[in-house]
Amino acid sequence: MSTRFSALLAGLAMAAVCCATAGSATAFERSARPSVAPAMQLAAVTPLSMQYFCARHKNECAGGGRGEVAMTTSLMAVLGQVNGHVNRAIRPRRDTSDTWSLNPSSGDCEDYVLSKRSALVRKGVPAGALRIAYTHTRRGEPHAVLVVRTSQGDFVLDNLNNTIKTLRQSGYKVRSMSSADPTRWSAS
Repeated sequence: MSTRFSALLAGLAMAAVCCATAGSATAFERSARPSVAPAMQLAAVTPLSMQYFCARHKNECAGGGRGEVAMTTSLMAVLGQVNGHVNRAIRPRRDTSDTWSLNPSSGDCEDYVLSKRSALVRKGVPAGALRIAYTHTRRGEPHAVLVVRTSQGDFVLDNLNNTIKTLRQSGYKVRSMSSADPTRWSAS
């Protein structure tokens, strides 16, 4: 699918959502634990490529389980192992058609995120604690990372870095993020 056609479809989907919500897109998120996320968030359209991916891989797009997982040394070890393994297994490649894939031999940031999410779910991490987040790199390029919500804050798994960092330590400002249900997104 061409980038121009994808942009047109995304624009039409966004217009439909805006009309359907008629100004009720603002939601307030209150949490007992400290968060680096802003208090006000806007509803966001699920990325079109994510919608296509979920249509092909329904089982990979399930939410559920706890929305936060207890941070332990064993969880940190699993996060590090999965992050490193996927970072080594996939060769970086710019995606010309913005097709999201699971465990490809080469791919872009979304492919890394989906592969890490799938591996962590298989290792017992609740899907509801895993979020796909869009941000920008230090060079200003759009970028996706996997965020793990834990009792000790949000941690980032990134294909640009093998070290697991808190969201704050990563330096990323989240632009939009999936919810506990990966087919529902919000914008910051």
